[in-house]
Amino acid sequence: MKIYFTLYLIPVVVFSLLAFWLLLRKETHRLVFMLVVSVGVLAALHPIFAGIALGLVVVTHQLVEAMRRQKLRGARTVLIAVVLALVTLGIGKYGRDGALVFWNEGDWVVTHLIMPLGISYFVFRMLQYVFDCARGVIKENDLLRLAAFIMWIPTFPAGPLETYQGFYEKRTVGFDRQEFYYGVRRIALGYFKKVFVVDFMFPIFFGDITSTIGRTDFNANEVAWWWPLAYCIIVFVRAYFDLSAYTDLAVGFSRLFGFRIMENFHFPFWQKNLSDFWHSWHISLSTWVRNNVYFPVFGLTRKTWLGLYASMLVMGLWHAVDLNWTFWGLWHGTGLVVVARWERWKRARRKKRKKAGLPPAASYERYTKWLGYPVTFLYVALGYAFVSTASFEQGLKIAYNVFRLPLQQAPGVLLVAAAVALALVLVVAVARLWRSQSPRRDP
Repeated sequence: MKIYFTLYLIPVVVFSLLAFWLLLRKETHRLVFMLVVSVGVLAALHPIFAGIALGLVVVTHQLVEAMRRQKLRGARTVLIAVVLALVTLGIGKYGRDGALVFWNEGDWVVTHLIMPLGISYFVFRMLQYVFDCARGVIKENDLLRLAAFIMWIPTFPAGPLETYQGFYEKRTVGFDRQEFYYGVRRIALGYFKKVFVVDFMFPIFFGDITSTIGRTDFNANEVAWWWPLAYCIIVFVRAYFDLSAYTDLAVGFSRLFGFRIMENFHFPFWQKNLSDFWHSWHISLSTWVRNNVYFPVFGLTRKTWLGLYASMLVMGLWHAVDLNWTFWGLWHGTGLVVVARWERWKRARRKKRKKAGLPPAASYERYTKWLGYPVTFLYVALGYAFVSTASFEQGLKIAYNVFRLPLQQAPGVLLVAAAVALALVLVVAVARLWRSQSPRRDP
């Protein structure tokens, strides 16, 4: 993430834009320049990983080349790529902790095993390239184009996980003033979200709640009844602004150079069910998991629930291999399975009503269909109780108090809510009764 907040970012970007659009005309020269700048910026922050990343790009190219020359079968190529990706992720995410077992904090091995947070996105881009080549989606295997795509520095810290073909096919080859202005606006929006909203506004207005509930030793009886739920909502909304800010920066800087990478968010807070939520939240990652985990598992087993659980577990473990993210994956997997079963039941019910000569939807559904929006929002927010804390026990404690404290400390609030709900039901019932007994006018 430091890539976007270094002192030399502005001169590097200005120099790169002038060279890219004014001095370089040939495609090969521009790709070489892109690669050199991306590797240079990465090497300035993570010198060891810059060399490792280039080595992995070369290995990926050679794997695909061996498959094309039929020296390796497609299944074996994919298996080698997956193993290589798992080893890279393991070393990148947990190598430093493992090195501390044998070396001290200040030893050279420990200090140089710090890897960038974007290693997960790097590995998934590498895997996607191998998968698409094995499927025949990508016909070429050019080392320079592959390296320029995988090492593209704007998408390195936090994605999006653009595909190889999308990266080049949606590109604007010539300078486009409107695209350039759009990129500048997205960069400004990204910095506004990250610097002003996430790093400035959230600590000021919600710092007390997050710091108190986020402590492992917080006393639930000494906080307001709504604080645990507010904590879950706050960290969920903050995660959106944080991730979408990096997407804005990646999209903006890429547009300056003519690359139209995919969007990552599309109104995720306003979705009627969990399935729609995952079509609008972290779109590139959810698309990657759907194409490379859900469809293969479903194709082998023909079981929707197994594909959904496998997809969400992979997504959770992609973030971190621990109990918190494992439970988060199971939490979302369970929610998606329930939504899938519910949608299947609704389709069957509508068919039965249609055969019986009734309207496909019951009259009360027009008053209840909006409930899916707050339920989806709160369900996703509650899952953040686990992935925003240091331990699984802390997450359980927060989730438990989300339900316990309102029942214990605010029975009056619940009674008011129940009374309002009952009043709405009575109003709807009276309206339906009045409508059914009103005399119809002759045409």
